[in-house]
Amino acid sequence: MSGLSDVRVQIFGSGYRIASDTDPEHIREVASYIDQKMREVASALALSNRSKVAVLTAVNLADELFKIEEESRQMDRISREKADQLADSVTFTSRTK
Repeated sequence: MSGLSDVRVQIFGSGYRIASDTDPEHIREVASYIDQKMREVASALALSNRSKVAVLTAVNLADELFKIEEESRQMDRISREKADQLADSVTFTSRTK
């Protein structure tokens, strides 16, 4: 398992050691994002129970992911439709000449 880096991060007041072949800076950015989201949930709901904060943060992050995936599917559909329209237009133009 060569290429693994050992990154230490802080999330919601606890230290974690993450071993990964991903860029260490990316891991730190992800950990920082999770820490920020957990703090937002804890603050908004006045929660101190770490488990509840973690679960609600996971639900919020999954919701964000689902919304982004749906937007991506919509963009793909629109792109395909536009590409088809363009292809039809080019085909129609070349037949009329």
